[in-house]
Amino acid sequence: MFFYIGARYNTLPNEMITVILVLATIGYIAQIFFLRAGIEKATRISTVMDAQPSVSIVVAARNEEHRIAECLRSLIRIDYPPEKIEIIVVNDGSTDRTAEIIGSFMGQHPSLRIVTSKAGSGNLRGKANAVAQGIDVSTGEILMFTDADCYVPPGWVSATVKYFTDETGVVGGFTLLDADRTFEGMQALDWIFLFGLSSAAAGWNVPLTAIGNNLSVRRSAYNATGGYQKIPFSVTEDYALVQSILRNTKYRLRFPADSMTIVRSKACQTWSQLYHQKQRWGVGGLDMIISGMLIMTVGWSAKLSLLLMLVTGHFIPFIVLSLGTISAELCFLWRPLKRFHALEILKHFPAFTGYFFVYVLLMPFIAYFSKKVVWKERNL
Repeated sequence: MFFYIGARYNTLPNEMITVILVLATIGYIAQIFFLRAGIEKATRISTVMDAQPSVSIVVAARNEEHRIAECLRSLIRIDYPPEKIEIIVVNDGSTDRTAEIIGSFMGQHPSLRIVTSKAGSGNLRGKANAVAQGIDVSTGEILMFTDADCYVPPGWVSATVKYFTDETGVVGGFTLLDADRTFEGMQALDWIFLFGLSSAAAGWNVPLTAIGNNLSVRRSAYNATGGYQKIPFSVTEDYALVQSILRNTKYRLRFPADSMTIVRSKACQTWSQLYHQKQRWGVGGLDMIISGMLIMTVGWSAKLSLLLMLVTGHFIPFIVLSLGTISAELCFLWRPLKRFHALEILKHFPAFTGYFFVYVLLMPFIAYFSKKVVWKERNL
């Protein structure tokens, strides 16, 4: 692909090339500010302040012995009427002490249930199979999902359900990574950026997705899809579920930047873990709707344009537009981080800038040429 780009590049007048590269980058900067306004719109939406529907929290856990206890401690501390909440933890074929640790929490919450997943077939594979089995035994009007390596605030349920107005079928929330070192900090900023894109798009009524570690759906919306049994298999089962709901129902997606609904999680600890995470997301993103692809393409084109300016000696436009791009991305991150009282993470922004530039350029190739995806030591 790069050879093709280079060949086309050499057939165009130098001035025209410069104009194209500059416009591509300016387009990305304009898109960032447009999307930033979308986050504001997504957060200023109507709510049902006295809402207390019945809620089922479903957590799929596979080999999470080091993190599941923290997750369960946070779940049993949720401040919500006990008779209206149930916590369903699905042990998804764990080979470590995960099942034992889950069992030690029995009796600490009246509605905590353990489900041992069974082998699935057809579309029921991987995490989707475990989540589906948890949903099958649940009873709540609202289904809420988080991951076994996450922990939630006490007001998570109360703050989330208020966004379920009559026309809302899906509510997304942000996840903030703990960041004690730069490697974790650049991942934390990456997550805020990606969650911000989803929130912003929802604010402009162009719903993309919500992420499965902080995702809530109305049961009637889930049932209208036929459940995971009918949803085509995807390595990103959360994206597949959200898009199925949006296609098959009249419900809408809401994705507010609400500090009361933030879930916390741990960053990848090695480059290998990070690569496999991004690979899975990238492969899942190949099924993204056109509007999402366009947003991502604008970003990729801007990064490529900056690279071409650098390697072809257009140093002044490279420096000016690089500073413009970095400023726009910083501005985009600033608003949700300020709302979440997490501006201290911006100390890792310089590392994030380099990391983000490289992986945005590489991600299409990683996703397209991936032969297999590994999740929790399982080939998908």
